[in-house]
Amino acid sequence: MGSSFSNYVVSTVRVTWTEAFVLCKQSGMELVSIKTAEEHDAIAQALSHYSTKKGVANGYWISARRFTGNSIVWFNSGKPLIYTNFADGQPDNAGNDEECVEFFMPLEKSYKWNDINCGHKAGYICQVRNECD
Repeated sequence: MGSSFSNYVVSTVRVTWTEAFVLCKQSGMELVSIKTAEEHDAIAQALSHYSTKKGVANGYWISARRFTGNSIVWFNSGKPLIYTNFADGQPDNAGNDEECVEFFMPLEKSYKWNDINCGHKAGYICQVRNECD
């Protein structure tokens, strides 16, 4: 499926959010839910070893998703996002159709989050399921 580190697997294969969700599940995993700055930084560091391309065209799906209004939750658990690391001006729900969230590197040199249309094609990050969540 892709490169792995610790409890994560990263795939650079570009798919829609729904396809990423299904592919993680088929592997006995789930799309990653990033709950702390430390976890965000660890994933960013791992990604930087083999991917330094910038911009939304080179992002990775995470499990955050908007369902009603502007509330974004972790799809795997339905729990609200406590920790976030959105890029400046995000989430903006441009065109009222940016329901999913990607982990990407904007023009600056640190990974951020961006809400984007779920039909966009991106890589994805799976994690071992945490039954305690």
